[in-house]
Amino acid sequence: MAILQNNDVISGKEGTVFATIDGRVHEFAEIVKIEARINLLKADVKAVGKRMKGSKVVGAEGVGSWTIHYHRPEMRDYVYNFVKNGVTPQIDVMITNADVTSRAGRQSVLLKNLVPDSALIAMLDGDTEDTLTDESDFTWDDLEILERFKTIE
Repeated sequence: MAILQNNDVISGKEGTVFATIDGRVHEFAEIVKIEARINLLKADVKAVGKRMKGSKVVGAEGVGSWTIHYHRPEMRDYVYNFVKNGVTPQIDVMITNADVTSRAGRQSVLLKNLVPDSALIAMLDGDTEDTLTDESDFTWDDLEILERFKTIE
């Protein structure tokens, strides 16, 4: 039986994010927070003699959100280019968890064909003691798990 050691939990601050936009790789060290998940799309399964409604997975959707420091220009360029030219570049994002203190090791996931829901175009806030950030939800439609955490035994 494995006993969880404190160092084995993964620190949320240890890792990297790289975005490939139209073939150009950008390190997004300015990410404050990013998360991605898969929502399973289900159909109801009902039958005579069953008192409980069942479910069957019939599809999936990739969703996520991020908070990024405001000074990154790429998302503003993305929406500006769409508004002016009707073109959006392909965006792939690689997220790596890399907490060297954990026996679980590293995990790297590549999200493909990411489409942001919005991009902050301009902002001032004279009432804040914090830095300016841009928050957006996004969708994506494919993924690769490039590196998996190890099972801790």
